[in-house]
Amino acid sequence: MVDADNFRILSSEEEAQYKFKFCQRCPFYECELIEEYTQFQVSHNKIHKSQAQRASELSTITLSDNVSNPRIVIQGTIVSIKNSDQNDTVNSLCYVVPDSLNGNIVSYNKSELRDGCIMSSRYVNQIECGRKRVSEGIGDHYKIETNYDGTIKENIEDRWEPIQPVFISAQTGQGKNFFIENTLIPYVRELNHKKHTKQKVLIISNRLALKQQIKNRLRENSDSDEEDRVVSYGEFADVITYQGLLFQEQHFRKKQKIVSSRYIYVICDEAHFFTSDAMFNPHTQKILSAIVRLFKDAVRVYMSATPYECLKHIKMCEEEFQSARNSGKPLHKHKGGTMVFYHFKRDYSYLNIKYYSAIEELYEIIIKSVSEKREKWLIFIDDIEKCKAIKARLEETAEKSASPLITKDGGSEIEKVFAVDATSKKDLAYMKMIKNEKLDEDTYVLISTSVLDNGVNLKSIDNIVVSDMEKVKCLQMVGRARVNGVDDYKTLYIKRFNESYVGKRIKGFEAQEDAYHHYRLAYSEIGQPYSGFDTYYFLEKYYSGSDKDWKNAKHWFGRPMKEPINLYLNKIATSLLDGLIPQYRFILNEMMEESQKGKEYIGQKYLEYQLSWFGKTYCVDNDITFADKEKAKKEFIAFLESYAESGEQIKDTSKNGSFRVEFTRLQDAAFGRKDPNKERNYSITKINSILEEENISYKVVGDSSYWVVEKYHWESEYT
Repeated sequence: MVDADNFRILSSEEEAQYKFKFCQRCPFYECELIEEYTQFQVSHNKIHKSQAQRASELSTITLSDNVSNPRIVIQGTIVSIKNSDQNDTVNSLCYVVPDSLNGNIVSYNKSELRDGCIMSSRYVNQIECGRKRVSEGIGDHYKIETNYDGTIKENIEDRWEPIQPVFISAQTGQGKNFFIENTLIPYVRELNHKKHTKQKVLIISNRLALKQQIKNRLRENSDSDEEDRVVSYGEFADVITYQGLLFQEQHFRKKQKIVSSRYIYVICDEAHFFTSDAMFNPHTQKILSAIVRLFKDAVRVYMSATPYECLKHIKMCEEEFQSARNSGKPLHKHKGGTMVFYHFKRDYSYLNIKYYSAIEELYEIIIKSVSEKREKWLIFIDDIEKCKAIKARLEETAEKSASPLITKDGGSEIEKVFAVDATSKKDLAYMKMIKNEKLDEDTYVLISTSVLDNGVNLKSIDNIVVSDMEKVKCLQMVGRARVNGVDDYKTLYIKRFNESYVGKRIKGFEAQEDAYHHYRLAYSEIGQPYSGFDTYYFLEKYYSGSDKDWKNAKHWFGRPMKEPINLYLNKIATSLLDGLIPQYRFILNEMMEESQKGKEYIGQKYLEYQLSWFGKTYCVDNDITFADKEKAKKEFIAFLESYAESGEQIKDTSKNGSFRVEFTRLQDAAFGRKDPNKERNYSITKINSILEEENISYKVVGDSSYWVVEKYHWESEYT
């Protein structure tokens, strides 16, 4: 068993360097969460009145900074901030959390730190591996000792064993798969030769594409690509998808009974699958429980670059099984061990991050990058139909700019943009891309849904575009573009979200929450239907009602093959939902507050939180939306100035007249739509109202025959 020193005593010097008290017993300092918590604390420095100390109890100090944007925050103090421009001092209560309260408000998920950080020794036996490769960090811990019959010995110091699950948390590209393929599988081969056994490694992968990649790396051939089949890759390793595991329970149950040929290592690759897929896959909890139960006599290794959500649920499932296994046994016969957790520090220094608000802002950038620099793009979109639509609009924009993304070669067309969706997994072009782990030489832009976000690696990608609010998904998307050496820098584009998007997400979560409520009224704890109106209503709504409800039911409720009427819920999904709804409501309220305060860009706080995932801070120079707005404002002013200087009479003042059309287009680009009717061009009254509102020094005057644009100072009306 692998133990860690969880009882170390910190020196006062060591203690002083910690930013959060709940980190002081953790050897991972500073882990990737510190930047995130710190950034959140800066952006959300107000706490509830009940948590704030009385002003009379707080000390006062003076800082020199801008009042509107204080960059220094002093914990638990009244701060007198001196405005260096105006030479005056303003007393301001900085509601910054005392250390004792940090655990409650350093994350959007308010309950996340209730029992301490997920990385803490309370949850796992920690092994800090720094920036080592995975093989180096693990050392010889994987080298099990076996009994004469092939079973794994227990309580062997610094060795893996079945009673102690293993978690490897390492950034994509840090050598997790290399360790499995070049260290662990050869070791099993060696063991089999010594012990005269036929034991194997089972690799459970997230996607069919990942299984294909593993197959290629292990240089084995197989005619089976079916997700529900066990695929053999040589004598010492098999692969199956998570989805296929449930179909093969009986096979695995029989196999594990034969000690000499059972699986002695089970690798759960991309283990965040259990939580990241839970909201649309009702089986993830059942799959996890099956893995723990079926392979109780094997070393279970969970691997992921993003352990933040899944670790808690995996640990809980492992502990529940051990508790059930020990039930009724005397204490001295209890088996179980705290999960050993190998932590490898992240490094996103290779990323140059820019920010956008709408995918349309990137079209010209993409076209110019492809035509002039021959750069490769990986773009993630959250909807199948959107993938196709964006491909079409991007190609249309490129055609208009005389830099086409569709070229002709003889009688055939060559498309530089390739859109992937869930239907593409059998596509020859897609499978070729997976096999070669890179885009085709004629493909420069790959637009994909999340079908690509787990387990697929692509080399030679220069730019990555992500459009999801969830941390795990974003980090996984970024990880799909492999880094080749220290000089392989990439540009990442992350999206700034608004109230509308968050509101839609909340409505989706609430619909799922309602469905779970209807289920609990209709079904017992063991998944058997009651007889009565609630069951009738549930079945009518979700299985005989609208097409939308039926499709949702497929993702929200599991159906056993032998008893399809006895539905079941995914406990992981219900747990996640309990946290997601208040989290997104908090974000929405935050955005509404930004809107009420007249902030130009809604979602700025959440954007800065997203940047903290990569250890980055906001820089206006990297804000494409801001740059586009400034450009649009200049074009708008230049448009008005040209009319004012020339004195040109605008004779066509009809609703579709060229002036009104162009004014509307430029105004909307610069300041956003000012009319709920998105198709209507602005009238002269609305035009002047906008110019006054934005304090633009022009006015449109005229009569029924023509208009003119004149220089005008709106402040003069009120003086």
